[in-house]
Amino acid sequence: MPSDPYAVLRALVRAEAIRNEPKPELKDTKQPQQPPKKRSR
Repeated sequence: MPSDPYAVLRALVRAEAIRNEPKPELKDTKQPQQPPKKRSR
């Protein structure tokens, strides 16, 4: 187990930021932003 309890949270935030980055090489046309899907917990 990591000694820093927040290391996992920071890694998740970094991964989410990378996943949500726009990828200009895939699409040049701007599409309307869709609201984030709600997750059931």
